[in-house]
Amino acid sequence: MKFLTQKEYHFKKPVITMGNFDGIHIGHQKLLHLLKRRADEIGGESIVVTYYHHPFETLHKKPYPYLLTEKDKKEDLLLQMGIDHVLFLKFDDEIADMSAQTFLENILIGLLHPVEIFVGYDTHFGRNRCGDFKYLKNNEEKYGYITHHIPPVKCSGQIISSTMIRKCISDGMVETAKQYLGRFYSIEGKIVHGEGIGRTIGFPTINLQPNDAHKLIPRDGIYFTFLNDANGNQYYGLTNIGYSPTIKQVMYRKLKPIYSIMKGIYMMKRSNYSSSNGLEMKLNLRARRNYSRQSLRMLNLPEITYVKMGA
Repeated sequence: MKFLTQKEYHFKKPVITMGNFDGIHIGHQKLLHLLKRRADEIGGESIVVTYYHHPFETLHKKPYPYLLTEKDKKEDLLLQMGIDHVLFLKFDDEIADMSAQTFLENILIGLLHPVEIFVGYDTHFGRNRCGDFKYLKNNEEKYGYITHHIPPVKCSGQIISSTMIRKCISDGMVETAKQYLGRFYSIEGKIVHGEGIGRTIGFPTINLQPNDAHKLIPRDGIYFTFLNDANGNQYYGLTNIGYSPTIKQVMYRKLKPIYSIMKGIYMMKRSNYSSSNGLEMKLNLRARRNYSRQSLRMLNLPEITYVKMGA
């Protein structure tokens, strides 16, 4: 992860955009594809300036779960799209209180020297969000860049936004969120020890601790999931979030993947799951509540065997 520091950069014909880009949803993707295409057309470099931490944390002075895309995941997605440089700007009180004029002159122009700037329908910068497309347009001649305004992407008449997707995730509507994101909603984390109850009732389980405490966790329920381990293997599973229907107690926002692996394809050993190994959980079904042990066995999954956790 590269931070935008107080030094002058010397990119080749930089074409830039800026924003949170939380989720990298299909609206973001449209802007980013156009940014990349334009940079290629003029023989320049595409640059994304994004914030770390999210402005929510600085402006509201308290942490809470809101994050759609972890910082490393965000950078990976941007680079996979062909963006040449991803620069993280530390969003602190100084940046929050900076005027739009100072932000434009000292950071965007003074450090990056863009020849073209791409902005979305809701791009704002500077104190009280005074900087926007109109502000950039009015300063084009003074600073010698061209501004491009990219209209929003709509679905059923509604603008696709990170706020809309957060609402879907909070309501357990992960299939709808997938349409807006263009991919499964995922949670990356590490395996932590649980109570060891699963293996005693015929459903060996693991517990996943999200890597980022601000990650938005879907509504309590049971989800059908794909799980990727650190070695690149993918598994099918069921993931319980929140209330445990088996032991009748609340496990607050705990992620408990209940592994169901297609028979004869994968068997895993405990050595593959040290505390340093990561898992990516891709949720692709709406939450289903009040599962009993019997109903779990009646889900009509493919013929399965459970993960062998011993040596």
